[in-house]
Amino acid sequence: MNLLVIADVHGCFFTLKKLIKTYWDEENTLLILVGDIINKGLHSVKTISYLRKLHKKFPNKVIVLRGNHEQMFLNLKEKKETNSYLTKFMREMKLSRLSIRKSLDWISSFPSSWENNYVLISHAGIAKSSKRRVDLNAKDSIINNRSELKNIGKLQIFGHVIQDYNQPRFFPESNSWGIDTGCWLGGGLTAMLIGSNGNIIEIIRQPTFQSDL
Repeated sequence: MNLLVIADVHGCFFTLKKLIKTYWDEENTLLILVGDIINKGLHSVKTISYLRKLHKKFPNKVIVLRGNHEQMFLNLKEKKETNSYLTKFMREMKLSRLSIRKSLDWISSFPSSWENNYVLISHAGIAKSSKRRVDLNAKDSIINNRSELKNIGKLQIFGHVIQDYNQPRFFPESNSWGIDTGCWLGGGLTAMLIGSNGNIIEIIRQPTFQSDL
């Protein structure tokens, strides 16, 4: 089965919906989002609602990975973290009909990575120095890392860090692709279509909708 891997959405609901409707073949392709579906952009609540419905309809075909912004939201339960993004997001949640408790439960089910024999997909990648993949709040964790990645013997695909010139970038030393192109800043939403044996079939660029800016 092919994989359609989508970069950081950050609340760009209309751009995401267009990309999925255009490029996702739900019969033959597993849809994977690398995390950070919320915050920064204008439509976090719409994005969560849309993806929850999509996941409910296709529970074995839609995978949303955990990013650092989802972890921030989960940390609210234990009052570990708050910032302007979360304050705005919580305000939007309270004004909407979306249940905060159900959203927390759904987001808490997000895995930190997905992998097969050929590729590992995560929000921030496995750091070259990392020995703490389990501690998601660590600076070099698989959802927070911003340093050089480890070559793990298979392709890595990650988001988290906006790549130079808003273009996806290949790092040969670690055999990895960074695909965050700053959709919420107008850099477009990037996705990769990957074959069942790890080959890259297509790099997809969906321009950011004006309604998401």
